[in-house]
Amino acid sequence: MRPRSGIRFEDVTFGYGDGSRPVLRGLDLEIPAGRSLAVVGLNGAGKTTLVKLLARLYEPQSGRIAVDGIDVREFPAAEWRRRLGAIFQDFVHYGLPVRENVGFGAPSLLGDDARIRSALARAGALDLVEQLPQRLDTILSREYEEGAELSGGQWQRVAIARALMAVEGGAGVLVLDEPTANLDVRAEAAFFESFLELTRGLTTILISHRFSTVRRADRIVVLDEGAIVEQGTHEELLRLGGRYAELFHFQASRFATGEAQE
Repeated sequence: MRPRSGIRFEDVTFGYGDGSRPVLRGLDLEIPAGRSLAVVGLNGAGKTTLVKLLARLYEPQSGRIAVDGIDVREFPAAEWRRRLGAIFQDFVHYGLPVRENVGFGAPSLLGDDARIRSALARAGALDLVEQLPQRLDTILSREYEEGAELSGGQWQRVAIARALMAVEGGAGVLVLDEPTANLDVRAEAAFFESFLELTRGLTTILISHRFSTVRRADRIVVLDEGAIVEQGTHEELLRLGGRYAELFHFQASRFATGEAQE
């Protein structure tokens, strides 16, 4: 089920452990349905915590997260998580056939090869799979006879296909939590641009600490010490000349000098 109007974080506060400093402090955030939102900020700003709360791995200590005006806690946790498709920084590389590596995005569709192939095609990975020894039945590990090992970029496309399968299985929200943090800036920018094109019209949340890679998102919010300090389009935030513009130009200068690998 896809959100009809959107998702809202309403005055959400959360910290890990009793008495600890809140990671998110009175966070108000609107995620419109069918649009892409990028959440950027330095390490420790609270970006991953936001995703964990959205996935209901934790619950807010105060405030609420609402979908189309309904508190997500009114849904069974397992049901809500089926509505989410996610690619995380350390996305899983299953030593299993291609079919499972993609189909686990929607386990109920594991036997639907047509949809699996469609997801691979949209992720730009079908030609790759067709060249493997046993196509969808090829085990993606060299530990097995006739198994195959993929490059980092090829694994990313398989991960995209898995997320797209989650949409086929009913997920209405897609989340990318820094799945390309180990790539250089140019490769990460290409990844995000490809994903935004593939998921146009879906509710998509991109998490990144790199300000130069998410410029095509419909809206960007800057998270700093658990609070939103700026938001707007890439062009609006550059014109504002605030935190986003400062860090964007700083990271761009490091890229120009060959230092932007982190």
